[in-house]
Amino acid sequence: MIVSRYHHGFTLLEILVALAVMVIAMTALWKGLSQGIAVSQGLPDRVVARWIAQNRITLRQAMGEWPDPRTYTGSEQMGGQTWYWQEKVATTEQTQMRSIEVSVGPEADKPLTSLQGFLHKPETLSAIKSTVPQG
Repeated sequence: MIVSRYHHGFTLLEILVALAVMVIAMTALWKGLSQGIAVSQGLPDRVVARWIAQNRITLRQAMGEWPDPRTYTGSEQMGGQTWYWQEKVATTEQTQMRSIEVSVGPEADKPLTSLQGFLHKPETLSAIKSTVPQG
């Protein structure tokens, strides 16, 4: 009977290297999955915060207000939770425009989102009357 001197198979070192590569790959995959889960869990809160910020800017635009350049704060209920907003109104290079940045979060000092918009200075009643053709 002839016995071959060469073994057909993997050595212990080759198996250990393959296992090490597998462990590194699985660790990276696990980290990526856990980060994806963390991001998706916070998504509903960020969506609600964004809605509130959009509502605040739209409300200022619809009311036709010309707010003083300063910081305004307040809170609002939405989705069964209290949300805290902060509006920073600032002047711009255009004298007829104001910049408004709204930050919103579940805590007053921890905003989840920030949104910027602009307000146009409302026309006065006398300016409107002067543009309307007379009878």
